[in-house]
Amino acid sequence: MVTLFHMHARGKREQNGARLWFARTPHGRLMQRRARRLLAAVCTALGVLCALECVLSAVATQPVVVAERGIARGTIITAADVRLEQLPNHTALHSALHATGDAVDALAQVDVSAGDVLLPSMVGVRPVVSEGHTVIDVRLGDQQEPFPTGTSIQLASVVGCDNPDTALCTLSAQAVVMAAAHLDEATGMHVTPVAMPADDAVRVLAAQNEGPIIAVRGRSQP
Repeated sequence: MVTLFHMHARGKREQNGARLWFARTPHGRLMQRRARRLLAAVCTALGVLCALECVLSAVATQPVVVAERGIARGTIITAADVRLEQLPNHTALHSALHATGDAVDALAQVDVSAGDVLLPSMVGVRPVVSEGHTVIDVRLGDQQEPFPTGTSIQLASVVGCDNPDTALCTLSAQAVVMAAAHLDEATGMHVTPVAMPADDAVRVLAAQNEGPIIAVRGRSQP
């Protein structure tokens, strides 16, 4: 027992002596300096991370709907047009849209640039087809400027009039633009989906085969 105790004590002294000898050598001192610098760098990095975490946790954010790309006025907004971003909780953003569902399938009331924050005033309700109405593709005149989706219009033409002496007659006084104009592959011409009463649709379809249809902004429907 005594022998083992002495051997154990001597082993500790020998180990301590070896450490002391290693620390006194040039290589040992270099390794100790490197270890201290590494430890200091690790502690500094941890301190910076903790400070950043405190700063980020102190800045409150809120979800805001932002335009992913440019959206033209009168366009039906899709999920690919918008994204949700976490922005600082500022009072100026409290009135913004806070869920993409509030924008998707809505109607853009104004031109929106990529990165713009969407406000309720910038989106509107998508137009719906009223009872007794139908939607047909109308070929407007070549020089006709397109109307935004949801615009109430009147359709007129020089043909299809009940009175032959009339220079210009109204084919439909209750039409609504339902979507942006698109190219009709069958005819190679641009057409605009328009909702109108069924009787008006029959007149418009017959008249547009004989001559151009003119769209005039009408009074908004209640």
